[in-house]
Amino acid sequence: MANEFRYALRQLIKTPSFTLVAVLTLALGIGANSAIFSVVDTVLLRALPFPHPEQLVMIWGTSARDGTAHQTNSFPDLYDFRAQSRSFSAIAAYSSAGSILNGPGDAQELNGVAVNGDFFETLGVPPMLGRGFNSDEAKAGMPNVVVISYGLWKRAFSENPDIVGQQANFGGRSCTVLGVMPQGWKFPVEEEVSDFIMALEPLMPSAAPDRGSHFLRLMGRLKTGVSPQQADADLKAIAARLQSQFPDTNTDRGVVVVPMLQDIVGNVRPALLVLLGAVALVLLIACANVANLLLARAAARVREMGIRSALGASRAGIVRQLLTESLLLALLGGSGGLLLAWWSVDLLSSFGPHNVPRLSQIHINTGVAAFTFGLAVLSTLIFGLIPALQTSRGNLIDALQQGAKGSTGGLHGSRVRAVLVVSQVSLSLLLLAGAGLLMRSFFNLQATNLGFDPNRLLVLDQSLPRTTYADEARQRALYQRLLPKLAAIPGIESVGGVNPAPFSGEDHGSSFRMESVPDPGLGNHPDASHVIVTPGYFRTIRIPLRSGRDFDARDNENAPHVAMVNETFVRRFIANGDPIGQHILLDRENRQVDALEIVGVVGDAKQKEIGAPIPPEMYQPYPQSPSRRLWLVFRGATENLGGVQSAVRHIIQDLDATIFTYNINPMQSLVGKTLAQPRFNMVLLGVFAGVAMLLAAVGIYGVIAYSVTQRTREIGIRMALGAQRTDMLGMILRQSLAVVAVGIAIGLFGSFGATRLLVTLLYGVGANDTLTYAGVVVLLGGAALLASYIPARRAMRVDPMVALRYE
Repeated sequence: MANEFRYALRQLIKTPSFTLVAVLTLALGIGANSAIFSVVDTVLLRALPFPHPEQLVMIWGTSARDGTAHQTNSFPDLYDFRAQSRSFSAIAAYSSAGSILNGPGDAQELNGVAVNGDFFETLGVPPMLGRGFNSDEAKAGMPNVVVISYGLWKRAFSENPDIVGQQANFGGRSCTVLGVMPQGWKFPVEEEVSDFIMALEPLMPSAAPDRGSHFLRLMGRLKTGVSPQQADADLKAIAARLQSQFPDTNTDRGVVVVPMLQDIVGNVRPALLVLLGAVALVLLIACANVANLLLARAAARVREMGIRSALGASRAGIVRQLLTESLLLALLGGSGGLLLAWWSVDLLSSFGPHNVPRLSQIHINTGVAAFTFGLAVLSTLIFGLIPALQTSRGNLIDALQQGAKGSTGGLHGSRVRAVLVVSQVSLSLLLLAGAGLLMRSFFNLQATNLGFDPNRLLVLDQSLPRTTYADEARQRALYQRLLPKLAAIPGIESVGGVNPAPFSGEDHGSSFRMESVPDPGLGNHPDASHVIVTPGYFRTIRIPLRSGRDFDARDNENAPHVAMVNETFVRRFIANGDPIGQHILLDRENRQVDALEIVGVVGDAKQKEIGAPIPPEMYQPYPQSPSRRLWLVFRGATENLGGVQSAVRHIIQDLDATIFTYNINPMQSLVGKTLAQPRFNMVLLGVFAGVAMLLAAVGIYGVIAYSVTQRTREIGIRMALGAQRTDMLGMILRQSLAVVAVGIAIGLFGSFGATRLLVTLLYGVGANDTLTYAGVVVLLGGAALLASYIPARRAMRVDPMVALRYE
């Protein structure tokens, strides 16, 4: 083997252009596969960083009314699940939380989680310093406690080893620091930086006994030997009993248990698997390309192999030698691919969409390296075996005679190369079709009418301190003073407030019934998005008023409660009659009802995702439903909005120096976040499809160029007998494009079925879109024509006398 490797290396060094093209081709295919596999390995395959991660599950509520999962749960439901279930060793509740750390320096904006006392037991990760809090310490009325992250401990407390037991001011609340989480710890569900962990019940004590207050996310740790399916059946039985016991709040509410890893990666799994399949096709195309190169090279070595056979070499020995050369090529290509993958994962980490979990943790590890060189060995068998068998099976006498005449290949070798070209073209068309569909889908998303104008629009997510603004009257008074001052900032055209803002990632809903419709029972009431807005919001964001009136100063806390609805709400719940003047009966706690008179109808507007259907929405004026949190929306008079941030902060600090002002973001950036994932899918698949088309074009060029070289004598004879140069050009192009046409036909047939896997990733375009397929055929056909035309022109320049004299 050592001798064969040395001989193979000498052979490759003697043909540097062939070696360079083959290695680069393989490096592209292997590198792309290794990069995407590293993403799949990190995101989909790697276990969560907790003890026995297979025991961790998410517990989601479900709604039978609208068929949706991922519904939140209430405290009483949590207590019943925990008391009645026999499948869990622990169940924890959590909710996202924000706060401000006030200290001797500048105030810091923090993101964290509020949890119940079973959180640390459920995850199984203790703090690095100190301890976590228990169930008794997490109850309402107990002193405030907090566990901080390693990052917050480092930047805000200078890694003070005596931090445990000290007091820290979180949002105006003095909290005792009980512990510090380990370095690198991140809460696995939210994929955001978790600066702190705080007890949940003390933050909202009124929600603890309210079974209708569904806002908790639940996770659990299964007992040893219990499967997620068993736990799911267990909780479903409990949920069915709760529906019977509490029809007012639990009718049609179910539950589903999902493994935590599956829940975290569920949204990105289809896209990553499609990309993994795409790069596998790129590798196959690269292997077909190298196989074509090796066939041409092996055909030129027929005489050499004939001499080897005449000197006693066995067929197995010749195959082994040729496979050794192929393996050496593959190892060189794998090394280059590993370098390409190492560079690519940095790009993927930096420019990938924010909603791909654990994307920042991607790196080339031992498993990825093993996968890379495993691909190299596999590709050796794919592209090296056919040429090796083809070369070793020839007739000895014919090989020596053909070599003497300078012929370098037979008819069978041409057929094999044609089959490889057909496979390259068909696989390239499949990738191009997928990329074309994703491209059209992305452009459709970009062109979607949002229902409002995001240009020159700024958004500020503002919250008031919980300790000083718990009273609704103070909340109302602060914002009523603040909004006119903000509207007077130079360069600001208008200001409005909304909770939640479009594309903020949040959605609030309420159950209700129309007064004009017979009551189907409290548990059967429909749901709609419930948005709180200030007067002037619709004018600021430019959602059009369709009928009735906008909110104004008369809609204060002392006036009859009113609402505005969108067009989808009218179509779904007010089929007949004028919606203006009708009443919405909102469900409140303890069977209370809040009657809202509809005073206006506005146009439909996207709120959460561009590609999602617009839900029915009802709007309430802020003075009649105040809260500490309000997204402030600014409409600029010009594109230049510099200085707004400092002006807003100055005004808010003048009103109340204890209020922390968050950063202001352009609405376009919030909208753009929803496009990050489809853009990522489109760009990657487009790059792979482009590489595939380039490799296919190179393969076509190589086969036609080789064919022209082999047919020099034939072309000379034809031209000596009167054939025109254009006849030779047409003959070569016809034969080339006939092979390409077969590849396109096979590719189209395969694409009609394969692109159905993209259905969940498409928007506004079908999986079998005729226009996309037509464009792909034209593009690939044009590339094939160009690749065929260049060597075909060489046939036109053949001198009949030189060709015949040479032969």
